[in-house]
Amino acid sequence: MTNSFSGEYADEKAVIEQVENIQQLHSQIDTKAEKRLLRKLDFIILPQVTLLFLFNFIDRSAIGNAQPAGFAKDVHLKTSPPQLNIALMIFYIFYIIIEIPSNLILKKIGSVWLSILCLCFGAVTIGSAFISNFGEFVGVRILLGIFEGGVIPGIVYLLTRFYTRAELAFRIGVFLSWGPGLSGAFGGLLAAGLLNAKVADLVRWEKIFVVEGIITMSLGLITIFTLPTSPEKTKWLNEEERALAVRRLEIEHLGTTHEPTTPRLVLKACLNWRTWLAVAGYSFINVIVQGTSIFLPTIINGLGKYSATQVQLRTVPPYIVASAWAFGISYCAWKTRVHGYFVAGSTVLSIVGYIMFLASKDPKVLYGASFLTFTGALPCGPLFLAWATANAGTPTARAVTSAIVPAWGSIGSIICTWLYLPQYKPRYIPGNAFNVFSAAISCVIGLTCSLYASWENKQREAGRRDWRLDGKSEQEIKELGEMHPNYRLMR
Repeated sequence: MTNSFSGEYADEKAVIEQVENIQQLHSQIDTKAEKRLLRKLDFIILPQVTLLFLFNFIDRSAIGNAQPAGFAKDVHLKTSPPQLNIALMIFYIFYIIIEIPSNLILKKIGSVWLSILCLCFGAVTIGSAFISNFGEFVGVRILLGIFEGGVIPGIVYLLTRFYTRAELAFRIGVFLSWGPGLSGAFGGLLAAGLLNAKVADLVRWEKIFVVEGIITMSLGLITIFTLPTSPEKTKWLNEEERALAVRRLEIEHLGTTHEPTTPRLVLKACLNWRTWLAVAGYSFINVIVQGTSIFLPTIINGLGKYSATQVQLRTVPPYIVASAWAFGISYCAWKTRVHGYFVAGSTVLSIVGYIMFLASKDPKVLYGASFLTFTGALPCGPLFLAWATANAGTPTARAVTSAIVPAWGSIGSIICTWLYLPQYKPRYIPGNAFNVFSAAISCVIGLTCSLYASWENKQREAGRRDWRLDGKSEQEIKELGEMHPNYRLMR
């Protein structure tokens, strides 16, 4: 493969010269061939990872659809202490703990790990239909957290093996926005249908868990054979396409597409302050998104006298609108290579929606507000995650970053489980007030990070970061990653 990086440089001068030729090398790529490759990758990978996360989210939030169908009463959950909220919180604790170890396993054995996780959380979802007390409920939520925790970071890391930094925002936006959005719509429709259908000897909410779990396990089995691990190994690409896919990323990441995972590189990735700002933004957005996915049926149930089926059907439109909005925002971020300004603009919708929740008692106004709150928040988590991952300059940094952001960002999910307690219904003032704050903080973080990236890139263009190369060995320069003077941060 001509003009390709070898992965090894002779000396420091050669490294610098190679880096200075990045733009020239990229200009030599056949743009028509690259567009054909991109369409093929989108056709092969995006539908599969979107479905994986879709059913990951459906299985996780099935408890929200089961609630209006009598779940808490049948499982004998107490409201004091609020055992439902305790179990939901425990899920997220294990969800957070498992994410980084899971991604390191994925980096070692490949995409089959995602298929294994899908099979496992599908099986746990089926098992959820047969619980009868609080202890069993906690047990299945722990297992669900363990098996679901690795899915988001795993998919993000997998995407970094095929897509450039500029392309990531849209692809991560598609799967990570459509997961919650379409799962809410599809899960609500499915739950509404199942509540009125006869499925073996199962009753009400049991049918939701069993049917959704069977679909999930079927998907896991299929992806064992269809989900690729890397461009070099995928059977879906021909030899020329594989070479082009590899070369694009070698140019993008300054020649470093493979490296051994060492504790030092993992620690370096963990200490990136920009990643932790993204964690904060992701966490506050998660309060809104996860809270909506779990409690929207409960909130709608409190707005009027509806049957369980009517509640499920009324959850569908907000999710559909939010999914369409998230798709558009992700596409714009991809084309403009800008993230923070779109985060700021979108969160304004959530702020307006939650103020409506606080200011009005009219059920029609409150139902309209539910469209704004979820729509404004949905694209922002994916943008924070894509942004942080795109600005991680080495393979290990990308693997760790794509795990850290959703892992620690899930602290927002823990918070949301305590914002919608039974005693706060029907208007849930504490939860809605906190979500105004969450959206506002996310807005500020998005603006701050975009402005900083613009300023830092100007410093690098002016040569004010060239000192980072002074006195460094070949290996140390290769490991600079996003700190390299020629590396440009995504805004």
